[in-house]
Amino acid sequence: MRHLVVLLGSLAAQFALGGIGEAADPRATQLTYEPWTKVCLTQASCFVGAAARGQCSPSGGTISVSPQNSKRAILSANVGTRTMLEGTISLRIDQDEPIQIAKPHCYTLGCGGTLEANSELIERLKHAQTITVEATNLTGQKISLAFPLTHFAETFDGPGSETKVLEKSAQELKEAQQRAASFKQLPQCEN
Repeated sequence: MRHLVVLLGSLAAQFALGGIGEAADPRATQLTYEPWTKVCLTQASCFVGAAARGQCSPSGGTISVSPQNSKRAILSANVGTRTMLEGTISLRIDQDEPIQIAKPHCYTLGCGGTLEANSELIERLKHAQTITVEATNLTGQKISLAFPLTHFAETFDGPGSETKVLEKSAQELKEAQQRAASFKQLPQCEN
């Protein structure tokens, strides 16, 4: 099940990322943040996520939380970049100390990673203002995404998408493919 969550997080990132903050191109730093949404594949398999999108590719990023049980969840963060990362991806909740996501994995339009979140971390997210995803790529460009946590608690604790998985899955897949096609048409960010 954990591998499914990681795979879904990576797929969500592929669809959501037109990429992220390549500092040399202002279109990459002009981000639009989408609200937190909850998607359930089954009644017991849900994730809550948000995305940031830039005006060129790669730019933006995603963050998601997939509850595993009442005491733990998997937190995934992805950033758009054409190059590998220098070090780790870090998460900062409000002004707290950064939490490191070690061993990020990279793919065509970005890098991402996961960490296990305990119930205390989830409660902290529910009461905080922002979670910032930070990374530096090998060309020295800093990537920083500040996701507002407004409505995170309500979304996390609220109902997810309908559990009529077979009916909705085909439609959601088609919509995701259309979104992915539109991201491919974004102009390329300048490095």
